[in-house]
Amino acid sequence: MHPLRSLCLRVFVSLTCFLLVHMYVASPSIASASDSVAVAMPHPQPVPVVMWNRTIVVFRTNYEEFTPAERARFAKERMNQIPADLPEYRVAAVDVIEAGHRLALVKVNGRIMFSVIDGEQDSANGETYELCKERVVKALEGWLLARKAQFGIPLLLRAAGFAVLVTLLFSIAVFAVSRSILWLLNRLGHLGSGNIRHFVFAGLNIGPYLVSLATGLVKIFKVLLLLFLAYLWLAILLSLFPYTSPWASELSGFLLDTLTGFGHGLMSSIPGLFVIGVIVFMTRLLVSLVTAFFRSIEEETTHLSWFEPETAKATRRIVVVLIWIFALIVAYPLIPGSQSKIFQGVSVFLGLMLSLGSAGLVGQLIGGIVAVYTRAFKQGDYVRIGEHEGVVHELGILASKLVTIRCEEVTIPNALLMSSTTINYSRQSRQEGAIVATGVTIGYDAPWRQVHAMLQMAAGKTKGIRTSPAPFVLQKALSDFYVEYTLMFRIDRPEERYFILSELHGHVQDVFNEYGVQIMSPNFVMQPDKEVVVPKAQWFEEPGAREVGRGGSND
Repeated sequence: MHPLRSLCLRVFVSLTCFLLVHMYVASPSIASASDSVAVAMPHPQPVPVVMWNRTIVVFRTNYEEFTPAERARFAKERMNQIPADLPEYRVAAVDVIEAGHRLALVKVNGRIMFSVIDGEQDSANGETYELCKERVVKALEGWLLARKAQFGIPLLLRAAGFAVLVTLLFSIAVFAVSRSILWLLNRLGHLGSGNIRHFVFAGLNIGPYLVSLATGLVKIFKVLLLLFLAYLWLAILLSLFPYTSPWASELSGFLLDTLTGFGHGLMSSIPGLFVIGVIVFMTRLLVSLVTAFFRSIEEETTHLSWFEPETAKATRRIVVVLIWIFALIVAYPLIPGSQSKIFQGVSVFLGLMLSLGSAGLVGQLIGGIVAVYTRAFKQGDYVRIGEHEGVVHELGILASKLVTIRCEEVTIPNALLMSSTTINYSRQSRQEGAIVATGVTIGYDAPWRQVHAMLQMAAGKTKGIRTSPAPFVLQKALSDFYVEYTLMFRIDRPEERYFILSELHGHVQDVFNEYGVQIMSPNFVMQPDKEVVVPKAQWFEEPGAREVGRGGSND
C-alpha cells in the first residue's frame, strides 16, 4: 500500500474512534443506558399468602425466575398438601445462602414449604430479617394448630355451647336495655305533658325544649348502646372458632383503636372546650349588661338625649345578635373537629343555603330596622299603611301587625314598609290632638254664617271632640249649585275617629233639621217645591226612640 494512503487510513480510523469515545462519555443517555434499563424495571408488588384468614408470609421480591405471585401460588399448593391429622407439626426456618442471597427455607416436618429472602421484611415498619422469620414461623404454626383444632369435635361442641350462652346473654342485655330506655322515655313524656317546672331563659320557657332534647339524646344513646352490644356479641362469637378468630381480633382492634382515638381526641379537646366555656360565660355576662342598659332606656329609667326609647328594643336585639355572632367567630376554631374537611364542608353547605334562602329575610329585617329607626310608628299608634288602617299591635323583626276597627289582625311584611306610605294619626295627637275633617254641601239659599254656627254647634254636642282649640269651618269651594263646607276639629284618640264621626253626623242632621236648613249632599240640580227637613217632633219616630234608650242623644 502506498505510504500516503496508509497514513490517511490510520488518521481516519483514529478520528472515528475518538469521536465514538467522546460521544459515549459525554452523552448521559448513552453512557447510562444499562442503568436506565435497570431503573425502568418495575418493582414487584407484594403478594400475601393467606391461609384460614391468617397472613402467613408476604412475598416482596423475585426469586430466580419466579415472581412473588408465582411463589405465593406454589407456597399455597405445598401447604394445602399438609395433612390435618398429624400428631405434631415441627416448623423451622433454616438459613442458607444461594447465589449470593441470604434466605431461609421454611420447613414443616422436614418438608420445604417456601423460602423467605432477606429483603422481604417490612422495613417501612422497622421489621428486621430475623423478626420476619420468627413472625412467619409463628404464623405458620398458628394456622396448623387452628386447622387441627377446628376439626376436633370437643372444641366444636364447647364453642357451640359458649356461642349459645353468649347469644342468650346478648338477648337478655338487649331486652333490659330496651325496657330501661322505654321507662325513661315514658318518664320524659310525663314531664313534657305539663308536669315540668318552668325553665325561663331570656323570657322563654325552655322546659319543653329541654325535654325534647333529652328524649332525642336518650334515643340516640339507645341505638349506640345496642350497636355496641351487637358488636361485642359478634366479636366474642367469632373468637370461639379457630377459623374466624382472626376476624374477632380485627374487630377488637378496630374497636380499641376507635375508642383510643376518641379518648385521645376528647382529652386533647379539653383545653379548647374550657376556652369555649369561658367565651360563652363572658358573652352571656356582656349580653346581660347590654340588655339591662337598653331595657333601662326602653323603660325610660335612663334618659339619653341622643337615644330614643322607641329604638331601644330593636337596638338591644341587634347588639345582642352581633355579640353572639362575634363570640361564635372567636370560638369556631376551638370547636372539636372544626379543622376537619367534613366539618368545613358542612359549614360551607349551610352558609350557601343561608345565603341563597335569606335574600327575602334580609329585606324583611332591613324593613323592620328602617321602620324602627325612622320612628314611623310604635306599638299602640293608630296608623294607616297602604290600604290598611288600625292600631299597631306588634312591631316584629320580620313583620308588623295591625288590629283594625273590625278587630281584624293584619300582618304586613316589613319589606312593604319601605315601599308603602305610612300615615301615623297618633304621633301629633299626643300633644295637640289629631285633626279630623268632615264636610257637607249646602245650597246658596242658606246663610253661610248660620251654617258655620250650626256645624260648630253639632261639634260641641259630640263626645271626644276637643273644645280647645275650638272646631272651625272652612268653605272649601263655591260650586255651581252649592257651597262645600268642611268642619275641622281635634280628637284625643285617633282610633275612635269613626265612632266620633258617626255621632257628629247625627248631631249635624239634628241641628240642620232644627233650624230648617236643607242638606242637599252631594249636590242638586233645582230647588225642590218644599223644604227637605225633618221636624223635631218626628226625630224620635219608632224605632228611633229605642236608639235614645241605648244611649243616643235626645237633644
